[in-house]
Amino acid sequence: MTHRDIQKAAAASADLFCEVTDCYDEYEVGRHVGYTKGFVDGDQWRIDSVWHKPNEQPKRNRVYLAQMGEEAFDTFYDSNNWESFSKGLNITRWAYIEDLLPEDNK
Repeated sequence: MTHRDIQKAAAASADLFCEVTDCYDEYEVGRHVGYTKGFVDGDQWRIDSVWHKPNEQPKRNRVYLAQMGEEAFDTFYDSNNWESFSKGLNITRWAYIEDLLPEDNK
């Protein structure tokens, strides 16, 4: 989902909110704007929250995705001597694979 898609989803969600609450006065229009901003900001927080800095060592026996430099990504399972490993590959951030996947809310 692109940033533009997220903004469209936020606006659509805020529009549904306004259909229920009748956003006709300035106060309600302000709530619409705030609702949209909160939706987008919450989405950005969720995206950013799964990523760890390279000085944080991943837990043992877990699969993670690492960004190396600006554009390269690779998956790893565990890693001995994390400090040397992460510096040698120029790891700039990493995330557990399970944190990147959608939750199963069945």
